[in-house]
Amino acid sequence: MIITFLGKGFVTEKSRRAEYIFDEKLSKKFTLKKTNYTNMLPLLIDSLSDKKIVPIFTKEAKVTQLKVLENEFSKNFENIFDEKYFIADTKNFSDILRILNQVINQENSYIIDLTHSFRHLPILATISLLANHISDTSRVEHIFFAKEIIANGKETVGKYEIIDLKEYLELANLSFMLSTFNQNYTVSNKINFSNSLYQEIAEELADFSNHFLSNSLKPLIEGSLIDDIIKNLKKLQESKELESFTGYIDDIVKHLESIKAIKNENEWMRLYRLSKIMDKRGYQLNAITLLFEGTGFYCKDRISEISVEVKNHILYFENELIGIKEPKTKYSLYSLVNQSRNIVKLSNDNPEDKFSGDYLFNPETINLTKRQLKNLKPKPKDKIKEIITKIENHVKSCDDIVWFQDFIRDIEALRNNLAHGNSSDGIEDVKDEYEKMLKQFETFCIDEDVLKK
Repeated sequence: MIITFLGKGFVTEKSRRAEYIFDEKLSKKFTLKKTNYTNMLPLLIDSLSDKKIVPIFTKEAKVTQLKVLENEFSKNFENIFDEKYFIADTKNFSDILRILNQVINQENSYIIDLTHSFRHLPILATISLLANHISDTSRVEHIFFAKEIIANGKETVGKYEIIDLKEYLELANLSFMLSTFNQNYTVSNKINFSNSLYQEIAEELADFSNHFLSNSLKPLIEGSLIDDIIKNLKKLQESKELESFTGYIDDIVKHLESIKAIKNENEWMRLYRLSKIMDKRGYQLNAITLLFEGTGFYCKDRISEISVEVKNHILYFENELIGIKEPKTKYSLYSLVNQSRNIVKLSNDNPEDKFSGDYLFNPETINLTKRQLKNLKPKPKDKIKEIITKIENHVKSCDDIVWFQDFIRDIEALRNNLAHGNSSDGIEDVKDEYEKMLKQFETFCIDEDVLKK
């Protein structure tokens, strides 16, 4: 289907009809039956006869264009005009947009010709195209426009080159995609481009977005995706058509390189820096969750430095048990981090508020079968008690530990509160609460390093 917006036509003598050519790209796909036509309507009817022609027209345009077609082909073309696409009032913009949207959504794919529509119609058509194809331009095959090469005058016959404006529709979509990603990491999973480089970048940015917003950060930072995105964005900058997008692209590249640099940080510093990035983009729950997890990793790292015995206990857990033992919720990195944070939080002299159970696993029973464990009564706990006692004694000896323990409770409560839709307490300003937690994290973990040996 070809949609064409008609302007007023003028019957023209054969010798004065304008010359038309397709540009280099379009000429590989389309061939003109002859060189000269009165305007684009007879050209489309004659040279693209395998496609349905759908004019959008005013009363005057229909009357004059029917005369043009009669003069050019000695035939009446009344049948191509459908009253559904008649523009009764050219000042009624909402009605014109309704007609445009109706015809655009009629077929799965179409070509649109903007050459001879008048005044505001090309602008309204462009608005309709953008609105209907903000994330997927694949239904638009081409956007024809006859660019003037030689003006029609007393001494000259007009010459026009038919170009395809679809790349500009894709550029508009590319600009929108880069802008929204730059602001908040969101990219539609259904975005489609004809340009293979644009499509590859869209898919890579969507992949990045899915990882980042689901806090799946380790494979993102340690994988090749960021390098691939940067490489393709730099390819974009080589195109002259994209000079106006340099600001977007530079900002994204710099930002991705700053995330890539986090790879060399320890785990809790990574999470701290990523938390600040999330906060800047407005994702407060993600920011607080990352800061909360960063606190757990900080506790885990400092606990491992208490003694060789404690360090070996954690290393054995990490090397031998993660991903092997069941249940995975018990034997996992999450379990290690969570228990490390809890044992720090609960290391005090209150017998009713103490860490209970094993810290990760009991060295004296780790290799026993379920039957052996069941028959072993009482179970030996001397070694695990010794490890837990060493941790608790170290934690209690640290300066300002009570304040750090309060911080862990506060950030845990804030994180849980937000994760459940603020169900327990009303939070007036989540961003302010986050800023308080961030400053406390910086004080306890970075400036004072409260758990250092």
